[in-house]
Amino acid sequence: MGLPRLILLAIIIGGGIWLWRRFNNRNSSTSQQPATHTMVRCAHCQVHLPQERAQQKGQNWYCSNEHLQQGPQARD
Repeated sequence: MGLPRLILLAIIIGGGIWLWRRFNNRNSSTSQQPATHTMVRCAHCQVHLPQERAQQKGQNWYCSNEHLQQGPQARD
């Protein structure tokens, strides 16, 4: 095998690997959507938490039953 054939073979293999990685990464990134959560702030302690873990009373969200019972904290 001559040197030009070896160089051509290396270019073809390198191009194939590059194309495979490019299309393989594109397909995996589109199928996996990042998990996003709506965040709310506790009216008592101002801690942010996912809405599905929070408890709502009226317009206010709370992080626990204790803070729900205590109500909103007065802001300074």
